[in-house]
Order: sequence, then C-alpha cells, then structure tokens
Amino acid sequence: MEIPQLSDELVLPMEKAARRDAHVSVCLPNMFVLFLSERPVTNMYYKTVKEDSELWIARMCAFSDKTQRTITSCDFSYFCSIVVPDASPLELRTVCDWGNWVFPFDDMFDNGGLKNDPVRAQKLVNTLLSGMQDNRTVSDDSKEHLLVQVHNSVWSRFAKASPVGVRRRFAKAMRDYCNGAIEQVHSCSRGEHPTLDEMLALRRQSSGVSPLFALVEYGHKLHIPDTVFETRSIKEIERIGIDLVLLQNDLLSYCKEEKEGVVHNLVAICRHAGMPAQMAFDHIGGMLLSRYHDWYLALADLPSWGESIDSEVQQYIRGVQNVVKANLHWSFRSGRYFGEANEEVRKTGIITVRPKSVDVELEIL
Repeated sequence: MEIPQLSDELVLPMEKAARRDAHVSVCLPNMFVLFLSERPVTNMYYKTVKEDSELWIARMCAFSDKTQRTITSCDFSYFCSIVVPDASPLELRTVCDWGNWVFPFDDMFDNGGLKNDPVRAQKLVNTLLSGMQDNRTVSDDSKEHLLVQVHNSVWSRFAKASPVGVRRRFAKAMRDYCNGAIEQVHSCSRGEHPTLDEMLALRRQSSGVSPLFALVEYGHKLHIPDTVFETRSIKEIERIGIDLVLLQNDLLSYCKEEKEGVVHNLVAICRHAGMPAQMAFDHIGGMLLSRYHDWYLALADLPSWGESIDSEVQQYIRGVQNVVKANLHWSFRSGRYFGEANEEVRKTGIITVRPKSVDVELEIL
C-alpha cells in the first residue's frame, strides 16, 4: 500500500513545532559545597508558625483556594526558619509573613500583570514605600493593594521592635528592591536585553535578598553599631551573599522561567548572547565558584570591634550564610521549580531545557 506523503505546506510547520518542543539535557553545577553542604538547622517553631502565617495572608488577601495551595506548596516559611533558626515565635512569624508576602508580590513583576506595565508598577511601589513612612491605610481592595496592607502590617511589627539602624537598613533594602523591580519592568516593556554585567547589577536589587539581612538582625535581636556596616569586609560579605543567592536562583529557576518567557535571568542572558545551553550553565557555575573564593577573602579581612560586638557580627555573618543556605535547600524542597522531580534533580543534577534560547528560536521560526 502506498504511504501518503505530507505536503511541504504541512511538513514545514511540523518541523518548526518539533524544534520548538525539543529539549536537551544539561548538568547543573554542584552547589552543595563548603558551608552549603551542611544540613540546615530549622527553627523549632517552624510548623506552627507556617500554618498561622499562611492562613493569615490567605485571609488578608482573599486568596483563592488554588493560590492558597500554591503558597503552602511554596513553603517559604521553611526558608525563613533556616534564616532565623533561633528566633522566638513572634519574630519568626513576622519574618515568615514577609516571606509569604514577597513571592506573590515579586511574581507580579516577573510574569504577572505588572510585567509590561511600568505606570501601574510605579504606582504600586509608591504606595508600598509610603506605607513604610506613615503607615497610611490603603482603601483600595485590589489584589495588588491588599498585598500592600500585608506589608504595612509586617513593617509596623518590625519597626516597633527594631533599633533605628535596623529600621533604616530594612527600609533602604526595600527601596532598592522596589527600584530594581521597576527597572526590570521598564527593561522588559522596552524589549531590552541587558549585558551580563548590567543584568547582574539589576538582579542584585530586584532579587530582594538584602531585606532578609535586616530581618536576620530583627529575628535574632542583634544590636550591631551602624559603623560596622560601613566597613569594606561587611559590605563585601553582603554583596557576595546576594550574588550567591541570585546565581543559585537563576540556575535553579531557569526551567520555570523559560516556560513563562521570563528573560531577566542570568542563564537566559548568556543563552541570548549565543552560548549553548551547557556552556551558559557552566558560565554561571564559574561565577558561583569565584564568589566562594571572595567569601573567604572577605572573612579573612574582617576587623575586630571588641568581644561583645564581634560576637554579634559573627551571628550576623552566620545569618547571611543562612540566607544563602536557605535558598539552596528550599529550592529542592519547595515545589516551585522542579515539582515532584526535586529529589531526582538534586541527585542527578540533570535538567532539560530548550536547545536554543526563546529569542533566538523565535528569530529562526
């Protein structure tokens, strides 16, 4: 029997579709090294606080059952319980409330309704930051402004229990984070493709890591003089801590963000520049290695301020480490990036991605 042949008009679209759907395997760099190889210590109040925090934000924001399940599956309370393992239930609750707030807030800028809308994004950020100045009540009941009300509550609790220096550092970190998110929206709306260095500078702000450092001070009730934070070594430790988190994140979130069309990812930038998939992941892995080296150089350069201050500074540095550790271990526990394949990916280090970056592929098609 003669086998019917497909016409060229049908073959070409099918070949294009096959190219779109094809995937290649890449190997992630080993990230469970040095202090990151240690089993994380979680706060003893984690489970109780997790449930209370998730129910509270779901009620405050009138989340749907689906969104509430997503918050529970994301389990950012686990992340927070590693960041402040010795915090009391009260302080842990505030940190968890901020953590459960930041993901739905951040997603609006990454792949939500604000991704290409700089005017609305700026309006929301202005409302959020003004709430940290005068705690004004937000009358708007939209999803976006309900999240602002959640943050106002977190800020109120944080500010009442924190010294002025800690409040100032958290407020500055939040301004930087919001400014980074806005710049990301502007870049996305203009269809820009920043260089790797430009993207790294932007991600240091928009990744939202630095507010966690002030939450470490709050959660463990540290009283470190402001002058300590002006020293080169502490600034370097904070910079490296931020870089480690965002480099980890962009490696581990790439599959999810590739599907969602998120281009503000360091791996995506490398691939857009023409690197093959494995080379792009290896390049970001090499950047991680350089940060590990820088970390120990910064520690070696740490001055002494006297026994009592040095003790609290060491607690703070462990807190920065805990943020990095929390991000890595949480990424393989939460269902956010790999779903049910968490253990398999952690064991093998193998993930699958498109053979070409989304932008290069679209140009071909």
